[in-house]
Amino acid sequence: MSVSENDKGQVPGPGGLTAQERAAFEQRAAGIGAKLNVAKGRHPAPTEASRQGRSDKGAAMSRALRISTELIGGIVVGGAIGYGLDRWLGNEKPYLFILFFMIGACAGILNVVRMAAKEKTPPAPSVPDDDEEK
Repeated sequence: MSVSENDKGQVPGPGGLTAQERAAFEQRAAGIGAKLNVAKGRHPAPTEASRQGRSDKGAAMSRALRISTELIGGIVVGGAIGYGLDRWLGNEKPYLFILFFMIGACAGILNVVRMAAKEKTPPAPSVPDDDEEK
């Protein structure tokens, strides 16, 4: 194998491609690039407002998921404690299950109310009184 054979494209060069394969690859890459530029031209670039809208939707979804988890978690934990106590004490009727289920529901609702109170809402814009003269 000599340098002259490599120059003719019969022997793979660096990267394992012959000259013909490299030329074919570059032609395909250029074609794909042209198609990509055409596709980008059909779809407008996302604006800052659309990005902000997606961010707001994600934050709202996160809050909703957290609130539902808090509520369901309180109910499940309360019910499990009541069920366990009823089984442990050998009660024939599920009095403790019902009691702790209600306590868990109240705790879940209380957590939801606390989260809603903690939520920062933007203050309303101040409006001058009608009585004030300028």
